[in-house]
Amino acid sequence: MALSDMFPVAARRGYRGEWAWTALLIVAAVLSSFTFECVTPFSAFAVLTAATMRMPRALGMMVAIWLVNQSLGFVALGYPFDGTTLAWGGVIGVAALAAVVAAAVTLRAAGAWLPWLSIAAGFAAAFIVYEVVLLSATSVLGGFQNFSVDIVAKLVLSDLCWLVGIAILRHGLLRAGAISGRLAVRT
Repeated sequence: MALSDMFPVAARRGYRGEWAWTALLIVAAVLSSFTFECVTPFSAFAVLTAATMRMPRALGMMVAIWLVNQSLGFVALGYPFDGTTLAWGGVIGVAALAAVVAAAVTLRAAGAWLPWLSIAAGFAAAFIVYEVVLLSATSVLGGFQNFSVDIVAKLVLSDLCWLVGIAILRHGLLRAGAISGRLAVRT
């Protein structure tokens, strides 16, 4: 099975399958934002968007996912509306966008690999870049204690579960004909 078989993207603008995939990602963003008190699996979304969309759309989709996350955090979960929280929100957004770029570059470079190995490499790159961007902000915003081995291990596991779960759901939608297309990343 080729990577393009696992993660095709709608070939034509406006195709209903493209909207179904977008809706699935938004619903997953809403659901994931309520787990671990608004810790959305941005690395998983980075790989999924990078593997199924061209870069501008993948970045736009990540902005939408980030906006869902931030909106739910402030509105539904009562995050404080202060400078530090807003700054962390901005850093999370930058980290999520950087993760998309890292995943896309890695997927492109790993194009000839086995599909699961390409996705694993893309996930690793996205997760590392995402966490490094967040970690670099701790020198200004604090929160270094949130990068313990235990916490990061739980985040890796959570992100992997979301990645696998959404990928399986996407595959089911592909088989049912609800989503169709070709791969955005050339392999």
